[in-house]
Amino acid sequence: MHYQKLLVGKTFIEFHNNWLGEETVVVNGQIVSRKSSVWGIHHYFTVIENGRTIRYILTSKADPEHNVFLDLRRNGELLQRNIPVPARNNKAKRYTRPRNNPTKKSGLAKLREYELEEALVDFNKALKVDPRDPEIYFHMACAYSNLERTVDGFEALRKAREHGFNDTDTILKHDMLAFLRIQDAFEAFMDSGFTEYDKEALEEERSE
Repeated sequence: MHYQKLLVGKTFIEFHNNWLGEETVVVNGQIVSRKSSVWGIHHYFTVIENGRTIRYILTSKADPEHNVFLDLRRNGELLQRNIPVPARNNKAKRYTRPRNNPTKKSGLAKLREYELEEALVDFNKALKVDPRDPEIYFHMACAYSNLERTVDGFEALRKAREHGFNDTDTILKHDMLAFLRIQDAFEAFMDSGFTEYDKEALEEERSE
């Protein structure tokens, strides 16, 4: 999770970026833009300031080491460039995660383009750098779900949970996990806290 706040006169701008690459811009307490990106994207929004409509562009970008930066433009004028966006500490982490894991980023980019097999190759390489990263296992579950590989998908979710992934709401709502959720065994898997499933039953169901 990355977060930065900017103040332009009386206009208070907040930038949020989660581990799924979903970016949200909040202005004076109201969401004005929400987009997904890999290496950065433009957020366009308007603000009423002193009775006038002001056009803003907030541009996110990332360097090869996955550090996030922002540029801010107001009515076409560049106000600030390369504003660093610090990562918020996650107290649930059990160890210091490697900062540079490029195949994780490239795998996510391929996943979003539905290059599923290629994404899995990258994610497996990323696990060699950081075998405890729950986000990698979650992304793998998304790929397996779209490939209709139920057992692999369940196992990837189990490992994501084992390594600290606790966002049940995302598992239940993410579009790319739809295939896994319609399986008869999913409810029992969910009831176990995504820690146990009947592998043999899943394999038998697949072979029918």
